[in-house]
Amino acid sequence: MNKIFKWGIIGPGRIAQKFAVALQAVPNATLHAVASRDIEKAKQFAAEYKAPVFYNNYEALAADGEIDAVYIATPHTYHHKHTLLCLQKNKAVLCEKPMSVNYASTAEMIAEAKENNVFLMEAMWSRFLPIISKTLELIKAGEIGEVKYLNADFGFAAPFDAGSRLYDLKLGGGSLLDVGIYPLFLALLILGKPDEIKTFAHLASTGADVTTNAILFYKNGTMANILSSINTQTPITAEISGAKGTIILDRPWYKGHSIRIRKNDLVTDTIEVPYAGNGFEFQIEEVHECLLNGFTESKLMPLEFSLQLSSIMEIILQMNNVSYTMQPA
Repeated sequence: MNKIFKWGIIGPGRIAQKFAVALQAVPNATLHAVASRDIEKAKQFAAEYKAPVFYNNYEALAADGEIDAVYIATPHTYHHKHTLLCLQKNKAVLCEKPMSVNYASTAEMIAEAKENNVFLMEAMWSRFLPIISKTLELIKAGEIGEVKYLNADFGFAAPFDAGSRLYDLKLGGGSLLDVGIYPLFLALLILGKPDEIKTFAHLASTGADVTTNAILFYKNGTMANILSSINTQTPITAEISGAKGTIILDRPWYKGHSIRIRKNDLVTDTIEVPYAGNGFEFQIEEVHECLLNGFTESKLMPLEFSLQLSSIMEIILQMNNVSYTMQPA
């Protein structure tokens, strides 16, 4: 009989709703429990997504012996504490991106997972989508030659609210952590860790970065330009260029369904990469596959990758005078 994985969710917010919907589309997955400091919110979420158990504290969920894996969906500055809580109870953890708000806390989370021999993965859901897999396949096949330039953005216009998760540093506010992580992820995935970084940012009155632009420089002559914003609607496209042409990931590239290949200023091919559902299903299936095989980390989204991603983000944040304080569990 196929294993049915029972999931727990800590933090029943908007992103958790998408995750819960995806769980319903994965045949061997079920939502067992949800936890929130607001018991009514937990109860309502559990009822909507058919979870038989709900808690008003995270410790109880982490201690629930029925749960196979926990999805951490609390604000960024709480990821560290809540992940450690679950790892220490030997629960496999899928932690919403970013893994944490600084390198030191990300490193501690990874060290805890390794010490306890427990699975941990950053929920960079785009990594597992067909559009990303196809892009890597095209690059490896030499479709555009050696990659020399990458340009990717992610920006949307949100009204200023000093107390919202987008602008409040206590909640991990700012464009880089919220959406800039997507183009940074793509650059790291395709080009590796940069040798030098240049960056500029506009900051809100709260200290959060409203718009961040970073240029990643590589000694082999490759460059990447990434842009994030929470007050500007950007194209949300990605282009990867080489000597033979350009791969264009159509809008919105981080969850897109089509790729165009441009050579000599002409689109020579359009490749459709459709998928059903909201896309979160793929990362859930990756967690299941890893657990079935006894892996404590994903080969597609390894912990070292998350550590490098955290390091790059911290460098950019420090250069732009943005810093965060970890919040208690």
